[in-house]
Amino acid sequence: MHRLDIPASLRGLRRLAQRLTGPAEEVDRPPREVLRPEFLASLKRLDLRAKALLRGFIQGQHRTRRRGFSAEFSDHRTFVPGDDARFIDWRLYARTDRFFVKCFEAESALRATLVLDASGSMGYRSPDREAEYGPVFTKLGYAVTLAAACVYLLQQQRDRVGLFCTGGSAGTGAYLPPRSARAHLRRVVESLSALKAGGEADLPEALESLALHERRRGMVLIFSDGLCGRQRLLAALRQLQHRGHELIFFQLWDPEELDPRIQPGIAFRDPETQSKYEPLPPEEYARRAQAHLREIREGCLALGVEHQFLLTTTAFDRALIRFLRLRRRRH
Repeated sequence: MHRLDIPASLRGLRRLAQRLTGPAEEVDRPPREVLRPEFLASLKRLDLRAKALLRGFIQGQHRTRRRGFSAEFSDHRTFVPGDDARFIDWRLYARTDRFFVKCFEAESALRATLVLDASGSMGYRSPDREAEYGPVFTKLGYAVTLAAACVYLLQQQRDRVGLFCTGGSAGTGAYLPPRSARAHLRRVVESLSALKAGGEADLPEALESLALHERRRGMVLIFSDGLCGRQRLLAALRQLQHRGHELIFFQLWDPEELDPRIQPGIAFRDPETQSKYEPLPPEEYARRAQAHLREIREGCLALGVEHQFLLTTTAFDRALIRFLRLRRRRH
């Protein structure tokens, strides 16, 4: 149900968020019960939550432009002495009276690094939703569940997975380099499960540090609410992008951050610094929030960074479907 007393400016903010999350028919369509965040939040073990998300998904293979001899046909090229005669296309020879060799796309392992923002703001969840639905995800809880599902997805594709955490129980710059061994992937999931939100975290500085750690090209998946300096964040994304990394930024917000219950006389408290602030008028809050979301979105698009805006009420299969579509399109 929608509140009837939402100011017009906040309704505009919600429409902006809906455009960022995707078409209404894709995002708002009721998912299967097992994939609802409200159900998954009741499962204590992260590995069980993550594996539940992957049921029914068909895993694909990563491909590159390098030539090889796998099962996926790519193109023809002229036969030269030394080529394996097994790969001559005899049907094409019968039509052209020339020898051509079948080329195939070579499968390759992807290097993927997950970046988790565990600052105090990521520990937020709407108190009213918790009272109404029971267990619900904080922004960090949603992030680690989605990240763990990506770990298992990448594991099934024999990719290398790494983890870089900033803030919270991880401290500053906790880093696990990408590897594909099962023991390493279990350690990644265990680290995600132990992550607690709290304190301050400098996401742009963490991304700059990751650019120094991870010099080989790969994919970087960033899970954060993006509540930091926009220009510094975009500059850090640009630095990673210039190093040849493929970037996906999952920006996570709680629904109440789109529609805050602003009441006179009640101050806001910064969960990272514990500082208190007088609440803004709804119109001013909506204006600033829209500017923040739009600038990050447009900055990511200008850099070629994939940006996915998600609410903690968004069904997880929708987020994974977007991720798989990107992987299929890019590889």
